[in-house]
Amino acid sequence: MTTALRECERLARDEGLAAGLAAAVADTEVAATAPGRFAAVPARSVPDGAPVRRHRVADHEGVVFLETPGSPDGATGAADALLAVGRRLAAVRIGLTRRLLDQAVEHLSGRLAGDEPLIRKQLVVGAVADTVAELELLREQILAPDDPVAVADAHGRLDDLGWEVLKLFGAAGYIADHPARALHVSVLVGNTWVVRDGGPA
Repeated sequence: MTTALRECERLARDEGLAAGLAAAVADTEVAATAPGRFAAVPARSVPDGAPVRRHRVADHEGVVFLETPGSPDGATGAADALLAVGRRLAAVRIGLTRRLLDQAVEHLSGRLAGDEPLIRKQLVVGAVADTVAELELLREQILAPDDPVAVADAHGRLDDLGWEVLKLFGAAGYIADHPARALHVSVLVGNTWVVRDGGPA
């Protein structure tokens, strides 16, 4: 993994989604690169008066959606920059998933130490191990040279892994005040930067 990707992952794991997102889009001309009408950016980076869309849960994570014209069709420079952002953003989402997985393990450790059935403990340990293994594979996948399909596929897998981690928190993972909300927001962020199935979400 390159230094830039490693740093994006580290920031997201240590400091959260907004910090990782800031690194992923650093030195990127957002208006000229974003593929759709809106691009997720850290709220603190948006100039006063810039047109943004807000999302209640994203607000808690320090993320807003900046209105953009969308990148022009066939612009090679924009495509290259978009692929670079997609890779860095995948690294951010890997770090964020690890961050929340660590919190889920801590959340469950007390519960699983008690009288929980053995099968439940085995299922949880298996889910955690599977998630860690999948994250390792995705680290390699996003390094595929000049392959936007591989990067888009990695984001799709990260969507799925996020839902698996959310399940480990039980009902708490679906509450807007819970830290797991960052996984919900990361899907929205990915949808504004990654072209999938013929276009951005």
